[in-house]
Amino acid sequence: MQKYTIQPNDTLYLIAKKFKIPLAQLIKANPEIANPNLIHIGQTITIPDLPPVLKQLDTIESNAEDIMDDIYAKGWQKAKDKVNIINTNMDALIPYLQQAMVPNNLITDIQNAMKKLEENVAQKNSLQALFDANQITRYIPDILDYFKVIIPTDVSRLDFLGRQIILNVEGNDWNSTNENYTASNKIWGRLKPEMNAKYSNDISDMGQILSALKDSISGKEYRAAINNANKMLDLVDVLETDFKQQNS
Repeated sequence: MQKYTIQPNDTLYLIAKKFKIPLAQLIKANPEIANPNLIHIGQTITIPDLPPVLKQLDTIESNAEDIMDDIYAKGWQKAKDKVNIINTNMDALIPYLQQAMVPNNLITDIQNAMKKLEENVAQKNSLQALFDANQITRYIPDILDYFKVIIPTDVSRLDFLGRQIILNVEGNDWNSTNENYTASNKIWGRLKPEMNAKYSNDISDMGQILSALKDSISGKEYRAAINNANKMLDLVDVLETDFKQQNS
């Protein structure tokens, strides 16, 4: 926790963005501010520390990813067991999410994705269950924005999008494939400046992979697009290690 003195042109929104904390947590840490839209130059406010990441979030994310592998392998009982693990961890997690000021609509969104996943795994509906499992991983980085992380949450967003691109290609949905590629490229543009120069080779490799992925999507090359998306996912794993080392 630290103190900050209001400067000219400051707003609580801009201060929250500067310190990479949710606006709701900043407002909560300063109950003396009666009107969040009315602050004064020279006023001292508290910048709160973000709470640590809860292990249940990692458990939910890893099991959602593993469920996708189970579905591809037709391991439906294994998928059901992991759905139960996800639900149990989510039940334990909810009070802590609410305490961290995670928006209720975000909590509802991930709960709905879990409910749909459970239904489609029970019905052995492969395609929809794959989408539902990946949707769970879509919401994880949005939740992690409310916690203190070592690895930028945009890395997890790239992970989700890489898998989503593969699902889009497998479903022959090239419009959605292109939209998710565009989102991936935008997120990569945000991530690059955060990387240490010592990882320039990985930065270069991601640029090349995204370029090849764009070409394969433009040409609607089924196998090449999936291969390039998998290369992107492999490099995302490398980026996670890079950020761990960079921030250790």
